[in-house]
Amino acid sequence: MYNDCTSFLDTYTNTSQTITTGSPLVFNTNRIRAGRSISHQAGSSSINLNKPGIYEIHFNGDAAESGTAGNITVQLYVNGVLQPASEATEDSTATTNTVNLAFDTAVCVTPNCCTCGNSVSLTFVDTGVGAVFSNAEVVIERKR
Repeated sequence: MYNDCTSFLDTYTNTSQTITTGSPLVFNTNRIRAGRSISHQAGSSSINLNKPGIYEIHFNGDAAESGTAGNITVQLYVNGVLQPASEATEDSTATTNTVNLAFDTAVCVTPNCCTCGNSVSLTFVDTGVGAVFSNAEVVIERKR
C-alpha cells in the first residue's frame, strides 16, 4: 500500500484545549498513519518527518479567544524555528466568536551526508492571543 517513498499521516483533536501564547497544539488521535517516513505519538504536540523528501502539510482548526480579544494565530515551527509563510490568522472579538484557521505548506527534509537520512520535528504553535482550539487536524503526505 504505502512504501518508504510515500507516507501519510492524518492526526487530529476533536476536544477543546486551551492554548496559551507560545504553546503548541496537541493532537490526540492518529486517524491514519501509513509508511515509515512520518511519526507521531497520539497525545503529543510533535510530529516527526524521518526521511529526506518533500512533505505536503495541511492544517485546519477552529478556535476562539480565551479571555483577551485579538488575533488568533497558528504557525508551523520546524525544529523550533518559524517556517516562513506557514501560518493562519483570524480576529476573534469574543469568547463566543469561533474562527477557522487553515493553511497549506511544504517542508523539504534534506539528506545528511553523514547518515542515510535526516529528520525534522514539526509543531503547530499559538503565536497570537491565548485561545481555545477544537477540531484541529493536520494531514501530511510525503510526496517523494
